[in-house]
Amino acid sequence: MTTMTPESRIKDFEKRQIVVSVLVLLIFFGLALIFNTLYIQSVAEDNTKLLSRFVKVGDFRETSLILQEARLSKFISIRYKSTVPGRSFILPPSAELEGKKTFWKVFSSDEYSTTISNELSDGPPDTIIYEYSRFRFVSYAFFIWLILNLVSIPQTRFMRKRLVEQFHRDLELQKKVAKSELAHQVRHNLRTPLAALMRIPGRLPSSVAKDKDLLQVTINQIKDLVAKLDDTKTEELSDQTKTDIYGTLIQARRELELFVPKEIDLHFEIDDMILSTLVTHIPVEMRSILGNLVTNSIEAMNNAGRINIRCRDLGAEIEIIVADTGCGIAKEIQPNIFDKDFSFGKKNGTGVGLWHAKEFVSAWDGSIEVKSTVGLGSTLTIRLPVNDRTKWYLPRLKFNSDSKIYVLDDQESGRALWQLKFDDTELLKQTKFMSHGKELLPIKHEIDSEPDNCTLLFDYDLGGGDTGLKWLQDMPDAAIRCLVTGHFDNDDVRASCIQYGVYLIPKSQIAEIPIVVR
Repeated sequence: MTTMTPESRIKDFEKRQIVVSVLVLLIFFGLALIFNTLYIQSVAEDNTKLLSRFVKVGDFRETSLILQEARLSKFISIRYKSTVPGRSFILPPSAELEGKKTFWKVFSSDEYSTTISNELSDGPPDTIIYEYSRFRFVSYAFFIWLILNLVSIPQTRFMRKRLVEQFHRDLELQKKVAKSELAHQVRHNLRTPLAALMRIPGRLPSSVAKDKDLLQVTINQIKDLVAKLDDTKTEELSDQTKTDIYGTLIQARRELELFVPKEIDLHFEIDDMILSTLVTHIPVEMRSILGNLVTNSIEAMNNAGRINIRCRDLGAEIEIIVADTGCGIAKEIQPNIFDKDFSFGKKNGTGVGLWHAKEFVSAWDGSIEVKSTVGLGSTLTIRLPVNDRTKWYLPRLKFNSDSKIYVLDDQESGRALWQLKFDDTELLKQTKFMSHGKELLPIKHEIDSEPDNCTLLFDYDLGGGDTGLKWLQDMPDAAIRCLVTGHFDNDDVRASCIQYGVYLIPKSQIAEIPIVVR
């Protein structure tokens, strides 16, 4: 965990933003100069080609008019040089009266010359010198840069808010740690004198019964206070619930994608079936643990490398793996990294982050371990037990030798997934594939007559507003009714499946779901 204040974090972020903004401005200026030069050269060449026709026929009056029009729209001045007496001129005429050019004019302007062969004269070709402003398009570049900076202001405010929120979360964690330590110390200091006090009432004579009762009441009050101190950790964890950890991981992924620098290649994968698990955890603490692990990885890689986060459903437990390509941890100190106040490789490390992770993961009946190789990177693995599953979860598909299977999917690829699943088994012969809900109407009586022997695997989106869920509602409850969809993470879809007693199978899990043939 970092001890930087919000002000220092914000200042660091703003410094980086200013540097990037200045670099972008310089790039825009450079592109404006290059584009202006290419554009002017193109215009000059086009003018020269047009003028060559008039020069060939000796129409120098038209030549002067064309150059005058070009000069007014795009050039500072145009000089026409010819060896023929009386043919040379400059536009505008006032340019002939100018003296020595100033430094700024030399810096801000440039010239481009072209030649025109004069077939009416045996002398050298005529020359046209176009003088133009280098910075013609710089104002446009500055305007675009200004707009980009104005657009980035809301993002800056958002990042500033996130930095402050993260600081307060870190501060709150440190307060909890300090509170726990204080409670531990107070418990330790009170228990010894309390044990001595508890022996006194039994030694007092009956003549001081009132004082004896008062002393006993006082001892009981002290015991209650110590008991509350013993329950401090339990109270802190009282908001933990058997909850959908999938939502916690999704939110953590969103937060990390905003937090991790662009130079870091972050991959965060979550198995779809984790959505069905109910895992004891505190969402805010789980996100804090993942954030701290990723922060450690970033610092170990000096802001350049790769972080892979993989969340897998292993059946009895879920596994969260955080792997990086950082500098690694020496083998001799790996056993100590979860110890409180132990820190390494950080200038201002507190030694609380990994200890905090270990404390909470253990409180959730889970485990955390590390594997690391110096120079290659580190891998931290968190395992948490699955306490229960949602009602729509189907652990396996069970079939008999005479089971009837009905697959309804409007897409050929969806039907092909089940064909591959049942390939090389007798189940393929027992399966009827349909592409439209209307194909169910002629065979519904078959399902109604033997619902216990029927398994229905219907896609959710059948096109034209039709859904497999609607057809499953009309099927007998005794049939194994399964909604197979990529919309498994839609809250309304899951709620409907629970309401109508329909199982839910993510399409991505078709190949993974076990099959049992009895």
